[in-house]
Amino acid sequence: MTVGGAMKIAIIGPGALGLFFAARLQQAGQDVWLLDYRPERAARLQRDGLTLEELDGTTRVLPLKATCEVGVIGASDLTLLLVKAHQTRQAVQTLPPLLAGGGIALTLQNGIGNVEIMAAAVGPQRLLAGVTMMGVTKVAEGRIRHAGEGPVILGIPPSSHVTIQELAQTVQIFRQAGFACQTAADIILVLWQKLLVNVGINPVTALTRLANGRLPEIPAAWEVVTAAVQEAQAVGLAAGLALPPDPVTRVRQVCQATAANRSSMLQDILNQRPTEIEALNGQIVAYGRRLNMPTPVNALLTNLIKALEKAWP
Repeated sequence: MTVGGAMKIAIIGPGALGLFFAARLQQAGQDVWLLDYRPERAARLQRDGLTLEELDGTTRVLPLKATCEVGVIGASDLTLLLVKAHQTRQAVQTLPPLLAGGGIALTLQNGIGNVEIMAAAVGPQRLLAGVTMMGVTKVAEGRIRHAGEGPVILGIPPSSHVTIQELAQTVQIFRQAGFACQTAADIILVLWQKLLVNVGINPVTALTRLANGRLPEIPAAWEVVTAAVQEAQAVGLAAGLALPPDPVTRVRQVCQATAANRSSMLQDILNQRPTEIEALNGQIVAYGRRLNMPTPVNALLTNLIKALEKAWP
């Protein structure tokens, strides 16, 4: 990785989070490229830039570099994978040229299973994994709203050869860009901890159209959130993970910290896009089958979201 000067960073996936990370990292002086699979959107971002609505209500238009051709970017020091989980298998095909110079690939995606898909494509040696609880809403094409602060937690997954020093440098890059970034010794556990948050918030907001902060205020919605989270926790504990004893309190905290945010799954449903339900609640159902544990709440939420997807014209 680059020592001193700007780091070359590629971001695969110009959704709300991808655009937000690109904006902050670029403002911090990094050399940031967005890789998009849609040529017309890449051209529009390249031409018009990004309109960013901040937490304090201020709005700025920021220039961005965007392309649909991985060769235009070339080898990068750091590549962030921020596509939807159902797009991971396709997106990882672009990783080899981006990692050709010995760079690092970092997934900050929702759900579990993304690290394994990346490793199958490029090997596990140069991988990092992480989570973020940032609240960012896509208002329109090329326009996003920062809706809630949250930590970014990074770690070295099993079989990765990324060094502690390289991890520390990556953390520093994020901190310089204004992110509350920290490390975790067991990043797989952290991925599961975020999974517990997502299996409650995402499908229930998508089904009810509620913003995150409204969930704890409505008993009928919160009862479903609680049931999904506790069921997922039981599956994780049975799988041998040392999960926290009270994940529901953490879910409530995230709802409050991102109160105005529309969850990514709600945004997908409103825009009639495929959701990440299989990487979230669907993973709980799959683990439950392997462990011979019933998961009726997560199975129901998974089926309801799939039904919504099938109901689109």
